[in-house]
Amino acid sequence: MAGPNGWIVALSVAYVALGALTLWALLAARAPALVKGLLIVAVSGFYVAAFFGLRALPGYASEERLPPRFKLISGRVVEPRTITGDPGAIYIWIEEMDESGVLSGVPRAFRRPYGPKEAEGVENAVKRSDEGHPQEGRSGHGKEAEDWLGPNAGLTLESGASTKGHEPGGERDDGVEFTPLGAPRLPAKDDQFAP
Repeated sequence: MAGPNGWIVALSVAYVALGALTLWALLAARAPALVKGLLIVAVSGFYVAAFFGLRALPGYASEERLPPRFKLISGRVVEPRTITGDPGAIYIWIEEMDESGVLSGVPRAFRRPYGPKEAEGVENAVKRSDEGHPQEGRSGHGKEAEDWLGPNAGLTLESGASTKGHEPGGERDDGVEFTPLGAPRLPAKDDQFAP
């Protein structure tokens, strides 16, 4: 089992084995049925918590969806290799932003499937960021439907319905778009400070 996913599965299986052994010993113990039942539920709950906790281990790139808005810290594109069958990947290190452009202060690494268009976009954004122009990223699910320019934006189907950036008969693409990072929006000033 190679890579972080293999270790997550191996640790999860080890936890299940340890939990099963504990529960087997518990069933043979002399204790009230209610106590045994509560302990079985608790050990099962710990298994679920451990499985999802392992997926969020620091240092491993998450394969979860990107947040709607974020600041690009860095990125790396791993090109596909047809001889070894490696599909390639895009690794990006980001810091999440809220609607006002305020950074969360918690950088995270993400792994995305390789796509030539997205790989080129990430490489260009990293280059602009390295030149001193920080980049803001927006993932597809964070954009408004009318603002999203997907591959079929502006096309009209034979039925006369507009796609508005959506794939016909499917969900919107979850691509990433980079723009120069703007300053955070400050809250409105109170009237009490006005002269």
